[in-house]
Amino acid sequence: MDVRPFDHAQDELGCSNQACYIYNYAKDINASTVVIEHNYTDKDYLIDYSKFYARSFNVPPTVTKRLHFFSENFSTDDFREAIINYNKEYLDRLIESYLGFVVVKPVEDINGNMLIGRTILKPYSSNTGHEHRFFLSKNYPVSLYGISFNINSLPFQVQDGAVGACATAALWSSLYPLRDLFGIPSHSPAEITEISVSFPSESRNFPSSGLTIPQMINYIHLLGLESEVIDIPTAMRNNKISDCIIADISKSYIKAGMPIVAEVQLVDNDKEIPDYHAVVICGYRCDQNGAIKELYVHDDQIGPYSRAIPDGNFIRWKNEWTTDYGYDELSVIKLLIPVYPKIRLTFSRIYDVYLEQKQRILSKGFDPELYLT
Repeated sequence: MDVRPFDHAQDELGCSNQACYIYNYAKDINASTVVIEHNYTDKDYLIDYSKFYARSFNVPPTVTKRLHFFSENFSTDDFREAIINYNKEYLDRLIESYLGFVVVKPVEDINGNMLIGRTILKPYSSNTGHEHRFFLSKNYPVSLYGISFNINSLPFQVQDGAVGACATAALWSSLYPLRDLFGIPSHSPAEITEISVSFPSESRNFPSSGLTIPQMINYIHLLGLESEVIDIPTAMRNNKISDCIIADISKSYIKAGMPIVAEVQLVDNDKEIPDYHAVVICGYRCDQNGAIKELYVHDDQIGPYSRAIPDGNFIRWKNEWTTDYGYDELSVIKLLIPVYPKIRLTFSRIYDVYLEQKQRILSKGFDPELYLT
């Protein structure tokens, strides 16, 4: 165990884009101290290890490193003293200041940086003056040397190209809140890929080049759930949606505690063919009138709670893909929402009625909002 000032966290996280983002994010939520837990056994990594890495020529270690962030300033001696003598008052202060953890896996990406594993960090503050933030989250217990912490968040991790690409990482994050809500099992990224590819494609299963939408739907259905799929371009051509549909869906499902997987199209004007990517919409910020100003996205190529700003509306976004990663345009192509089979109404049918009633309600001086429960 090492206890260090937060500035040392960058050395432990590495220099990948996601590591740099997480370092800056932790700074934004006022991290002051990092506790480094060496030789941590992470269940998800251990399952992926047994399914893929154990049979590699260069076998990585079976243990990971876990970094815990605190807003409180303290030293190694302070921490040891509090544990050994059970200083309850001091431990309560540490528990109150706990911001979450990041697992660093002993597996390198193509640039030689260690991959970021299971990450559970505190979201941004709920209130920002006259505006409010809402996040998809649940409570997760954390144990560190016998001290029990709790963190309300949505887990995140970076894709590991050996066992799963961005779609696998998106499914892994998005289904965490549904484990208790719908009683579904827990799977590691390798298990998600393994189950998904029972629906065949032209690509290799392992190493994974990414799941198709039908394979993602196949995985969701094999969990005993169903899939609500909203094709944005098709709905726009048929005049079936409003420009506000992404914002309306985000507000409706996040308030209901249900995740939204978004397939986005990334356009580089210097390339003939666009790239496609999967992310999880997990939060939003709205003003006092309920208008959404930005979305928060778990994007395995950026980091947790990445901000997405509307480019006209939320069908097109501005974020790190367009500001830092060299793409000219990001647009949402499909939304994929896992739902319980006994939820009989589709969102499209509800939304058609909502749009019909919206104009009538607006004409009477009220602002309508759509919530699902």
